[in-house]
Amino acid sequence: MILGPSGCGKTHLAAAVANALLQAGKPALYSSALDLMDHLRSTYDAYSPIAYDGLLQRITDAPVLIIDDVGVQTSSPWAMEKLDQILSRRYNARRPTVITSSETESEFPERLRTRLLDPVLATVCRVAPARVATEWDSGGIQPALLEQLTFERFDVGPGKSATEAGASLRAALRACREFARTPDGWLLLTGPTGTGKTHLAIAIAGQRLRDGASVVFTFVPDLLDHLRMAFAPESRVSYDTLFEQVKSTELLILDDLGSESATPWAEEKLYQLIVHRHNMRLPTVITSRLTLDPAEEDSGARASRRSSTRRTSFTDAIGSRLKDQRVVTILPLIAPDYRDEAKR
Repeated sequence: MILGPSGCGKTHLAAAVANALLQAGKPALYSSALDLMDHLRSTYDAYSPIAYDGLLQRITDAPVLIIDDVGVQTSSPWAMEKLDQILSRRYNARRPTVITSSETESEFPERLRTRLLDPVLATVCRVAPARVATEWDSGGIQPALLEQLTFERFDVGPGKSATEAGASLRAALRACREFARTPDGWLLLTGPTGTGKTHLAIAIAGQRLRDGASVVFTFVPDLLDHLRMAFAPESRVSYDTLFEQVKSTELLILDDLGSESATPWAEEKLYQLIVHRHNMRLPTVITSRLTLDPAEEDSGARASRRSSTRRTSFTDAIGSRLKDQRVVTILPLIAPDYRDEAKR
């Protein structure tokens, strides 16, 4: 198994294996996964010179089979069934096989995963992309903010200390300090604007950066803008490299999730990101003004939603993962807007 993002050299290595075998006089069958499925489909044509059974037998019995770019998310049920059939036969016969994929181990169906990642039979090579500097290399936070927004400067205020608001702020501060010391699972900081969610998130980032950890802090609309711009021909960093850095960083902090434009593309990218980190249990901090359940909205919020295009709760797919208390600790901040207090 050769795993890694697009452009890191997986296909080069797989083709080099095939060429080395052919130069040594040993037969090998090389094909991309898509081409392999197309060849099998073509045998259903009544005028096909090759029978389906004959081609399938040739593939499963090849002395060495090399399948490039196996992807599970865009494959049809039929294609996945054929791939499973081919790999199961080769697995049972212990025939040498090379697979390349840009998917992560967790994204393969369980049945394929048990074969492709069998520690007795399989060697897994993870290829890292060429390192390209991005604005997130230092966490993505301006140094002035790291100095200003610390745990020590987080205000729970004497006027709030005996109130429900003060209690929510103190509880959030304790939980965030603990998370910054030993990140485990996810933190979801919810509440209206001005309650201190971003302050606590940056304080966590600052502590982790001082401890030498890899951190990506990003305002969600900015993240989506960066990903879109990576598709431009003049971009110095590829989309795959950028998305992989965000997806796999040691600590990811998504600030103001839900403030982005709710386009299908944006929802797809965020869902992809959240599912990966949830499945892999990677430490993640999310701040948001959205609620986890539409039932939590008061009548004023519901009236506002009816007169506004901005949504007030998470999509079902994302909300389901954020409600998973095996992974996520939810910290509601219910204090009044501290910016209004400062003005008064």
